[in-house]
Amino acid sequence: MKVENPFGTLINRVSSKNSSAEKTKESGSSFSEILENAKGKKPQDIGSTAAPGSIISQVNLSDAQKQAISRGEDTLTLLNHLAGLLEKPSGRTSMESVAGALDTSSRELQALKERLYGGDPLRKAIDQIAILSVVEKIKITRGDYT
Repeated sequence: MKVENPFGTLINRVSSKNSSAEKTKESGSSFSEILENAKGKKPQDIGSTAAPGSIISQVNLSDAQKQAISRGEDTLTLLNHLAGLLEKPSGRTSMESVAGALDTSSRELQALKERLYGGDPLRKAIDQIAILSVVEKIKITRGDYT
């Protein structure tokens, strides 16, 4: 069975509500005009993203939040180091030292998480990092990576 026009003439009556002429009329200028205006401006004028770490220094954070962020970053760096070790295995002793560091780090993260107030969104991120570090520590000690 061949269906030539399943929607009948309905498909022919549908038109775009935002045609290019209407968009130009609404904004007051075309894309090429906007592009020409933006060519001479510096990225700061246009609204570029801030450098890494600069936003944290501008936000009022409690000491507990700063410590949790710092320890979380350290743990992520440690997990990144583990990934490098898995790419180029260098021996069981280095993996065991990473496992010990992950264990210590996860305990510290859990303690720091408890110091954060209940509604702090940082609690969830810190918890996820701690869980990941515990899982990786268990995989190392169980021998999954050897």
